[in-house]
Amino acid sequence: MDVEEIQGGASGLRAHRADLILGARWHGLLLDVTSAPRRAGLAVEVTGGRRLQIQQGSTVVLLARQHHAYHHVDYLRSNGYRSVVPPIRSVETRQLGEAPAADRDMRWVYRFADLLTTSRVGPLYPSRWLLQASAPYLRYVAACGSVLKPAPIADRWSELLVDGGAGELDWYGHGGSGLVLPMRQMSRHGDARVKAYRKQVLDGTVAPILLWWVSSLDCYLLVDGHDRLAACLAEVVEPPLVTLTAVVDADEVDRRNAWSVRRHVETVTHIEREIAKGTPGAAGALVTEQRRLADDLVTPNFYAKPTRGWMVPGGVPAWNRAADLADPAWAEDHR
Repeated sequence: MDVEEIQGGASGLRAHRADLILGARWHGLLLDVTSAPRRAGLAVEVTGGRRLQIQQGSTVVLLARQHHAYHHVDYLRSNGYRSVVPPIRSVETRQLGEAPAADRDMRWVYRFADLLTTSRVGPLYPSRWLLQASAPYLRYVAACGSVLKPAPIADRWSELLVDGGAGELDWYGHGGSGLVLPMRQMSRHGDARVKAYRKQVLDGTVAPILLWWVSSLDCYLLVDGHDRLAACLAEVVEPPLVTLTAVVDADEVDRRNAWSVRRHVETVTHIEREIAKGTPGAAGALVTEQRRLADDLVTPNFYAKPTRGWMVPGGVPAWNRAADLADPAWAEDHR
């Protein structure tokens, strides 16, 4: 990996980044944020009764409450959200969009890394992050087709996109959400900005949309590219995307591996005693345990970890006040 240190300037953020290569193939960009402001510009905040909110600066832009049995999450989107990155200029879009297909994803990932590390209103905080040109946690159900026969794009995105000022993220029917929740209302296909992007979609130069995985909602938040997504769907084209996910860092990988080895030693010691006793099946159990350890140690450990949550200043009363301001009827139903 080639490691490069980057500084966010006015954002006060410092980070190291390195290409993630798996099996000789570029898989994404690791971003190790080493220092940042005390609070992320776009922060998940939690309080009692399974309540949470997302605050951008001083503005609460999303409120949510998990069902008491964790069947779903009820959410309410409020006004005031700002994209976490500045608008991407058309000349830059054209330059990157016309790059060779093999390099295009990597170049866009690098560009979004630059934009996020200079943003004052984005979600970055000290952690290891993975930026990649794929969305591994999106829901893919029967309605979305199969590997051999993909579902029509319109059907797939009608399943994935939760577009409404208030609604529900279903966790029950599919064993999790895996949906995409826009941070502001989606534009109509005929709106002026969407029309402009539709031209870029048709010539293949449109910039990716940016999705942020939030574990407490079990979904991706669409944090940039609302009009670009609308343009892609209007032209029935699969949108290019970049996802941002907090992942386990090197120290945590080492700790997990050390724990796995300790567990292996204890398990093997027990199995070997059973083998000495002549216990049927013990020899097979030993082989299984050895394979388990091998899988644990060679499986890439760049998987998502829980999104950091700060405490809501003022606790439940403050959350209730924010909900009252956003929608009194919704607030009354979710106290």
